[in-house]
Amino acid sequence: MVTEPVPAARATRESGKQTRQALFDAATALFLEHGECVSIAQICASAGAHPNQVTYYYGSKEKLFVEVACSAVLRVGKRAEIDAADAHTVGDYTEKLVGSLLGPGAPSVEIFVEAMIMTGRRGELRTLISDTLRTLHASGETALLRTLVRTGWQLRAGIDVESKAFWSAIFGLVIQKTATGESFGYSLEEAVAVIFATLQIPDAVLNSSMG
Repeated sequence: MVTEPVPAARATRESGKQTRQALFDAATALFLEHGECVSIAQICASAGAHPNQVTYYYGSKEKLFVEVACSAVLRVGKRAEIDAADAHTVGDYTEKLVGSLLGPGAPSVEIFVEAMIMTGRRGELRTLISDTLRTLHASGETALLRTLVRTGWQLRAGIDVESKAFWSAIFGLVIQKTATGESFGYSLEEAVAVIFATLQIPDAVLNSSMG
């Protein structure tokens, strides 16, 4: 039996990984700037790839879009936690968290909202969205638990529900922003007020130290 030389096979696999990553990186930059309307031709031109390679590595442009959106929202979720890490009070923490997600992180949250809507028409993509939401909610539960321990705040509902409520409020704000076509549908103060109302965070807790 004739087998392919190991070095050649390894080189082929490495080339494939590089092409896949180039497509992903190019798609990420373009989707974040223009949304889902970006064409396969534009992605391939930026990546130095061929249109059939999108299908080969990702199955479809829609699946590539959802993968990019999921990766992007997880990345900005982590970034928001880092941006808020030096907050001194719960109110300051929430303002920095929301400001990060709806400021620099807004394009990533926006394309994830687009991806969620897309899965209503493409059921085969729902697993990607569901897994990402579970990760976001779990991270939110961890952050909220730290706040509870530090402040003694009593939740009105289960911690899992509160985490979902936070992200639902963020997504809702982004949908309204997208619908109005404004760069920021709410001021930061208004957005934070919506989150406070959604989670029903008492004033006494907002001023509690995060130390």
